[in-house]
Amino acid sequence: MQIRIDKFTWVVILIVVALLAAAVVTVNRTSGDNVPPTTYRTADEPATPVYNAFVAMQRGDAATARAQYSQRILAEQAKTNFDPFLNRGYIDGRNARRLRIMETQMDANDPNRALVTIAIDSYYPGGLFSGGSTSTMRRTLQVIREDGVWKLDSDEYFY
Repeated sequence: MQIRIDKFTWVVILIVVALLAAAVVTVNRTSGDNVPPTTYRTADEPATPVYNAFVAMQRGDAATARAQYSQRILAEQAKTNFDPFLNRGYIDGRNARRLRIMETQMDANDPNRALVTIAIDSYYPGGLFSGGSTSTMRRTLQVIREDGVWKLDSDEYFY
């Protein structure tokens, strides 16, 4: 007795194999997304303090985070007795985050001032079939050149 498989069954088998292959590729490409970035940027460009502040806050590195902000922002924090850098850090991957630098626009009237537009993607696990969800927050932050170094001059602390 010989079993014959019709065309419909072959199509179903091929679809299942394609879905399994897609699942394997997806898992392999996203398995490290819940690990915060590990290196800081050193380039002398307006986006550098924004990126470094984000990385430092993710890592819980208060000293490096604080060093990315202008004296004006640090003075405001001292005046209000508010320290956004304490008790921060990457806990356990429940909320994986990624920073994207979207645009850097230099101020036409002041070469020591720029606007950096960012997008922060946050991934939240759960949902139907553990699919999770992603939300994106987009902001424009001001940076200034202070003592020859770009500093973040916005009260954005990447919560």
